[in-house]
Amino acid sequence: MAETPRPVIETYTGGRFRPFDPRPGEVQLLDIAAGLAHTCRFGGHCRQFYSVAQHSLYVSREFDTPRLQLLALLHDAGEAYVGDIPRPVKAELGRIESVEATIREAVWTGLGVDPPTDGEWERVMAADDRLLAYEANRLLADGSWAAESPDLGYDLGVDAVETVRDRFRSRGERLLAVDAGD
Repeated sequence: MAETPRPVIETYTGGRFRPFDPRPGEVQLLDIAAGLAHTCRFGGHCRQFYSVAQHSLYVSREFDTPRLQLLALLHDAGEAYVGDIPRPVKAELGRIESVEATIREAVWTGLGVDPPTDGEWERVMAADDRLLAYEANRLLADGSWAAESPDLGYDLGVDAVETVRDRFRSRGERLLAVDAGD
């Protein structure tokens, strides 16, 4: 009996990506940039379009070192292939977190990035949480999502998808070049 082929997603660049069997050779920075630039945060339930790519750019700005900036930029790369699922829903979907983790591993390998250490990942996730509180209090309907919301000073205005895609790709290319030089 023949094995059933694994599902494939056609990517922005016309490539193919297997979300349940990701292959590092299928990872393209432009696909990640485009997928995240077209994906709205908060499952689309914010007062204006605000993309995961915009969020990732801001998380990346929270760090001084190129390595942490790169890891932060790519922390949600799996969402380029599976979409943004709000945390309360994601917590109930069991396998989705392991799917995203497997995709992230393919991203690290495909882009030639050493995976983060536990300490690096904890720092990136802490910055992600700070941005979550900041964004939620400014973008969700009642504006009181988190009791303690930092004032990070980021402009959460609407930018064209193409502009955000290109900023994400350019920042990623610069940071990858620096990371490769280490």
